[in-house]
Amino acid sequence: MREPKDEHERKALADVQEHGWHVLKVMEDDRGPAFAYTVGLYHSFGHPELIIVGLPLDVGHSVLNIAGESIRRGMRYSEGTQSDEFLEDRACAFRRMPESHYRHYLGWDLWFYDGAPFPALQMIWADQQGRWPWEPTVDPGVRERQPVIEDQGDPPWTSTSVG
Repeated sequence: MREPKDEHERKALADVQEHGWHVLKVMEDDRGPAFAYTVGLYHSFGHPELIIVGLPLDVGHSVLNIAGESIRRGMRYSEGTQSDEFLEDRACAFRRMPESHYRHYLGWDLWFYDGAPFPALQMIWADQQGRWPWEPTVDPGVRERQPVIEDQGDPPWTSTSVG
């Protein structure tokens, strides 16, 4: 863990010390959808860090805090786990996040762990009919707002489309 250089880093470290994790929210931009992720779950509880993509930032923040509280109480999530405890009308599934995408999504975790390895899971939410982004019949809006982060080269927003 590095020494904090500014008030944001001090806040993140204080949250990890007090609560066990900190949540970072990244706004949608021309490179990709909004997402939120945790910093400190692995440090505090030996649990993979979590990221959720495509929800309104306050909702994503809330979902990650619900997950953090469950983890603090001893719950463990792993690749393939599914749960309906996070969103009222949708299930969430957990998938391993490839390390090749950490620098694109988990910058503060890289700072926090200062080069030490850590695991991360993407929390993926189903559409209102319970279909996942990798299913052909999923609501196309869900697939568009929530790319599944996979080990297939660069993140989806770094490729340029030719039209």
